[in-house]
Amino acid sequence: MLIKKTKPVYYLVLTYFLLWIIFSEFILPVNKILPKPSIVLESFPALWNYYNLPSNFLATISTIYISLFLAYLLVKVLSPHLKEKDNSITVFINSLEWFSQYLPGIIIGLLLIFWFPSSNYIEFVFAFATAFISIMIKFQNESDSADEEYIISAKSLGLNENEITKKIIWKNVEPKLMEHIFNLHLYLWSLILIFEFIKGSSGLGAIFRQALEYQDLSAIFSVFLITGITVFLGTLLLKYFRKKFVFWRKI
Repeated sequence: MLIKKTKPVYYLVLTYFLLWIIFSEFILPVNKILPKPSIVLESFPALWNYYNLPSNFLATISTIYISLFLAYLLVKVLSPHLKEKDNSITVFINSLEWFSQYLPGIIIGLLLIFWFPSSNYIEFVFAFATAFISIMIKFQNESDSADEEYIISAKSLGLNENEITKKIIWKNVEPKLMEHIFNLHLYLWSLILIFEFIKGSSGLGAIFRQALEYQDLSAIFSVFLITGITVFLGTLLLKYFRKKFVFWRKI
């Protein structure tokens, strides 16, 4: 079923690219909407030399994927403590969820940029905190839905609460966490690109800002393609991990 659903999407994407080539190269070569594909290809050396694409690209993907991995790992390590919703730490973090319902996360990013304008690490701190809070809240919300019969069996075997959380509750919740990470993955990309665009120091968002200042449409479109392809590959990698390591329960 998955193959049947995704094939038409790939065909549509291919159609869009063909229409772009036909429209931009032959029908309306000079326009301010879509650059010619040939010019986009020619702009990649400029991205490399003038926009510092390698370092900016590495800054963005390392911020997103390292923070996502570390946040997931930390929630797993702290899961026995995070399951308890009445301690001071989880109460404080859960209070942030209430604010997030009415306050966009990028506003926190704006404050961090204002407070630490020259910091090279504040972007990572922002991404990690966002990922950790999101995964932690999802874990807490789903931990109550763990299969009761497994918990009872584990208690009858003499497992303590920490062991039950790690071996029963976590395994029960993990498929739902992986599904949540797919949405979080795209959200982090959007959030960090906006953060980098505003801060303007490094990252793909900084290239977008610089290209916009230079009115460089081909560079904007090139980074747009690079971002889209990277997010697509990142999603495929997450699907591989889910299939490889979290395969015991379907959502």
